[in-house]
Amino acid sequence: MKELAKHQFQLCEPLLRKQGSIEVRAVIEGINEGRVFVDQLDSPSSAVVWLGNLDGFYVIGDEKNEMFNRKLKDFMDLVAGPDALAQGIGIAEILSYHPGWNDVLDEIFSERKSETWEQAVYIYNKKKKPKKALLPPGYEVKYMQEAIHVADYTSRRLIHNKIKEFWSSKESFFEKGIGFCVMKGQQVTSVCMTGYRAGNIHAIEIETFMTFEQKGLATAAATAFVEECIAEKMMPYWDCQVENLPSVKTAERTGFIPVFTYRGIEFEFNPQRSFKVNVNR
Repeated sequence: MKELAKHQFQLCEPLLRKQGSIEVRAVIEGINEGRVFVDQLDSPSSAVVWLGNLDGFYVIGDEKNEMFNRKLKDFMDLVAGPDALAQGIGIAEILSYHPGWNDVLDEIFSERKSETWEQAVYIYNKKKKPKKALLPPGYEVKYMQEAIHVADYTSRRLIHNKIKEFWSSKESFFEKGIGFCVMKGQQVTSVCMTGYRAGNIHAIEIETFMTFEQKGLATAAATAFVEECIAEKMMPYWDCQVENLPSVKTAERTGFIPVFTYRGIEFEFNPQRSFKVNVNR
C-alpha cells in the first residue's frame, strides 16, 4: 500500500458513497486531519482512511479487491501498528465503510481474537422542530467561544482538549465548526460540538462530564446545536454505538431518526509483528 500526501486525497473521492461515514469524507475533503493509504496511486480501487484523532481505520472502496485484502493484515501489523503503539494505542479498530466489508474483514482477521459492534447513523428529521430542553436552575447554554471566556481554568482546558481531539487548531474549529457548552457558573458541564465536517454536514461530538449526567444537559446542548445548524442551513449528523443507550436516547429526544448502520471490528495490535517499515508515497 502507498500513503497519499494530503493534496492527493481527492483521488479517493470516487470511492465515497452517499450512505457512508462523514468522518471519512471530512478527511478526504481535507477539513479534518487524517492519513490515507491506497492500493495504487493511479485511480485507487480500495483505501484505508486513518482518522486524525486515532479513533479508527475505515476501509473504503472495492471489498473484492484481492490484492488490497491480502495486504491489509500486514498493513495493520507493519505500518499502522508501530505508529499506533508508539502513541499508546494498543487496540486496532477497523470500520466498514459499507456492509460489503463486514464478511471480508471477518475473514481477513479470522485468526485474531476480535470483537465486533454496530454503529448507528442518525439524521435530523426536518419535519420536527427541536423542543426547548428544560435546564435545572443555575445552568445555561452558551456558544463555545463565549464559554471559553467565562470558564474557569479547568473548564477552559476541558474545552481546548475537546477541540484538539478532532481539529488541527482552535482557529480551524471556530472557522468551520459549531459548538455549545452547558455552563454552571464558570464550570463546563456538557459539550456539543462539530467533531467532523464534510460540506454542510456537521457530525456531532457530545459529552456530559460524569458528575453532571442524567440532568438533561446533553439534550439541551444538542438542541442548541441543531437550532444553530438549521439557522445556518447546515445538516446535523449523529453517529454512535447501537449499545450506547444514553446517546441513542439523546439523539431521539433531539429529533434525530436512524438511517443506516455499519460495523466495526477490534483486536489488539500484534507487538511481535509491529516493527516500523517505510510506506511509499
